[in-house]
Amino acid sequence: MPNISQFRRVKIVCTLGPSSNSAPMMRSLIDAGLDVARFNFSHGTHDVHESTFKTLREQAKKSGRAVASMQDLQGPKIRLGKLPATGIEIKAGDTILLYPEGASVKTSQTGKRLIPVSTEICGPISKALKKGAMILFDDGKYSAEVKSVNPPEIVAEVKVGGKLSSNKGMNLPGSTLPIASVTEKDYEDLKFGLKLGMDAIALSFVRSPKDIEEVKNFIRKTSNHKPMVIAKIEREEAVNVMEQIVDVTDGVLVARGDMAVEIGAERVPIVQKQLIRVCNEVGVPVITATQMLESMISNPTPTRAEANDVANAVFDGTDAVMLSAETASGQYPLEAVAMMSKVILEAEQFRRQYSRSPDLVPMTGSVVESIEFSASRIADHVGAASIACMTHSGVAARSLSKFRPLRPIVAITDNEEAMRKLAFVWGVQSVLIPDIVSTEDVFETVEKVMKSHKWAEIDDYVVVTAGIPTLRRGTTNMIKVHKMGSLMERAARSVKTKTASRKA
Repeated sequence: MPNISQFRRVKIVCTLGPSSNSAPMMRSLIDAGLDVARFNFSHGTHDVHESTFKTLREQAKKSGRAVASMQDLQGPKIRLGKLPATGIEIKAGDTILLYPEGASVKTSQTGKRLIPVSTEICGPISKALKKGAMILFDDGKYSAEVKSVNPPEIVAEVKVGGKLSSNKGMNLPGSTLPIASVTEKDYEDLKFGLKLGMDAIALSFVRSPKDIEEVKNFIRKTSNHKPMVIAKIEREEAVNVMEQIVDVTDGVLVARGDMAVEIGAERVPIVQKQLIRVCNEVGVPVITATQMLESMISNPTPTRAEANDVANAVFDGTDAVMLSAETASGQYPLEAVAMMSKVILEAEQFRRQYSRSPDLVPMTGSVVESIEFSASRIADHVGAASIACMTHSGVAARSLSKFRPLRPIVAITDNEEAMRKLAFVWGVQSVLIPDIVSTEDVFETVEKVMKSHKWAEIDDYVVVTAGIPTLRRGTTNMIKVHKMGSLMERAARSVKTKTASRKA
């Protein structure tokens, strides 16, 4: 039997950028463990993203691995405007005036430092801010308290100072903003992503289930392509309705960077665990992101705390972990992916001992979940080498993943798009076949797949789930414990019988 510890269950999402968008580096990252490539649409042109996307597809095809693509929309990020090249130094006690970039200033400038804010966003936020509200700059490094508002201008007193530079982000924790979660830029980028064929779309600064439903409706009206829609949870409003968001989304990304600024860094570890638990309970893929191996942007090895962070995400039950600047612009993208994979594999050997994932039972009335739950238990009981799911849509493999079986999951599918989407799902290895085979050929196909990938050997047990008849796509309704090599034994016995019969 193959050593099951060699199978990495938690997937790796890598952000592509200047350090990783060449064909050789991309292939190296795929070979090292990249499962999902993230395209950050806060940066880069459509031409650059299209070229990178084509390279990804080419290199994934050459590698023979199922590699997914995820378009990460910028969302309504509040940013400073253009500042002097040297930046602007603000000190505690200074009075600053925030105003729309390029506009004339209305409020008296006496004793105030002028700070431009992106034009389309300054007016709406000025109407939402009240006296006493806090404004955070540059991922929360610096802060100011609102003293007065004269829309579209805001006067504030600096509490924690430092040097501000062009286009740095602003956060307004505790303030409800009258800004759509999906901007006009996002919709234009989304159209482009649908045209390319992105496997998933990540929405930034989601606030409610309505944001997800609006984007899904837009996709239905715009394209025949149906990517996953992934909710990035980072605002207080989203945290407060996480269960309702999980009910309507295809995946969740725990965006710990902006989340820490919005709700406070001290709350992030608990919210991470809550989100992962809620997603695990309903079988929705969840990605844990931000600063996982941050020091590897400029160092070839991570800190001990970072390695611990990755391992704890594994124990929490995350489906995937994400690298951002580490692979997009860092000096050691390949080393970061290799290290991430090593830490995951080490942690997974102790998953049953330290995991905080809930023990789940099938959803009442679900045939697929009942079949896959049983398959996960049977595989453990008989010591199977792996579990093979014959699936067209990927639903059977996702349902099996929900129950976190000890044995590796192999999804055998005729659907290339479904195969790539399974790259987000815990524990699933995918294999593409030309077409779903007839019922009598199911076990021969399973044997060929398992042997060719060395996922099982002669005399190993493989638990097989499928829908019978297989050519009628629909609900999975069959489990069989199949012994590798039994088809050859049966064929040999049949030939022997026929030979004996002829001699007689």
